[in-house]
Amino acid sequence: MTYKNHEGYRDPTAGKAIHEADKEPDDIRWLRKTFHEIAGLLGYEIVGRVVIRDRKAKRTWR
Repeated sequence: MTYKNHEGYRDPTAGKAIHEADKEPDDIRWLRKTFHEIAGLLGYEIVGRVVIRDRKAKRTWR
């Protein structure tokens, strides 16, 4: 999907910046993967949303 500005023209620079800003940090991605692996080893499956919250930055990832 390409990002378009308010006039309808393609704006790849702004689109890339928005995509990078919304991307999950690597440590959060690692933590989510680890939770799924541990649940699988114990015979469980994580279904639905898992919410991870950064106490310092006050950001949440679903």
